[in-house]
Amino acid sequence: MRHLVTATLALIALLGRASSGQAQVFPVTFTPLHCQRGFMVDAYRDQPGALDERDLVGTVAAPAGFHAVDAQFLYLRMRLDASPLQGQALRPFGWGFEISTDGNPANYEILISVDGSGGMINLLRNTGTTVANSPADPAEQSIATYPFAQNGRVVDAGPSLFGGGNDAFLDVAVPWSDLNALGLTPASLVTIWAGSSSLADRLDGDLACHDAGGTAGSLPRLSDNPPAPVAPDPARGPGPVGGPGGNGTGDAGASGNQLGGSGIEGGPGCDCAIGASPGWPGAAWASAFIVMGAIVSAARRRATGPHAQCRSDK
Repeated sequence: MRHLVTATLALIALLGRASSGQAQVFPVTFTPLHCQRGFMVDAYRDQPGALDERDLVGTVAAPAGFHAVDAQFLYLRMRLDASPLQGQALRPFGWGFEISTDGNPANYEILISVDGSGGMINLLRNTGTTVANSPADPAEQSIATYPFAQNGRVVDAGPSLFGGGNDAFLDVAVPWSDLNALGLTPASLVTIWAGSSSLADRLDGDLACHDAGGTAGSLPRLSDNPPAPVAPDPARGPGPVGGPGGNGTGDAGASGNQLGGSGIEGGPGCDCAIGASPGWPGAAWASAFIVMGAIVSAARRRATGPHAQCRSDK
């Protein structure tokens, strides 16, 4: 009997180890991240030093960045112009998300990065400033690492938005147990930047919400038109100002988030455009935005007269 109990305990321990090494179970739906006043978008090949698998791309209908949560993990997703995989391994570049938790958009405190060379996901704390007001400011302190094979994945995102072939989603999962120690909770209002990189401790490649205008090495200042504050948990934070398109021109021919030479995307007004893409929450979220848009529109008409309108694109 003693031998049977010992064997049973050994089997339980073995199963526990096997289970802990299994790949992460990712959510089915993700909610778009934000540029300044609309869904996260990015132009095609705007940064000549970061093309293909290092080129973040996105439109209002098919955003460049997403997030989701469950009780154990924060999930982040970015859309790339090409798969970052070479065979079964990642290409030797970096991709990541910088998060400002202190309300100051001129710096960031947390970096979640994918190191393609090592096949790892890194959670780092930015404790000082080496490059002021820049996404290329290196994060100094390593908090935790996770195998990409366990806490990350690459998913086919369908036909390319701009070029040939297919786009790809790069997904990461980071435990709340580690993020909580850095002051990040599902309800925290934070600023999140997404980008690619040549190094695992910073973002110095193509940054979403910034039009590099074809200039190699062009990086935004973090405080220039930062993404709107968002909570990691989509149910606990505000949406982009002015609706998904974030366009306030009042022009019926406007098309929502527009990349300009300044890198500003969207505007201060109202655009009720609703788009869908793989990973989008779907009709339930679209309905919610339409209802919210109608309420805002009615309030503005009462406040400013009959000429204030909120445009809805299907």
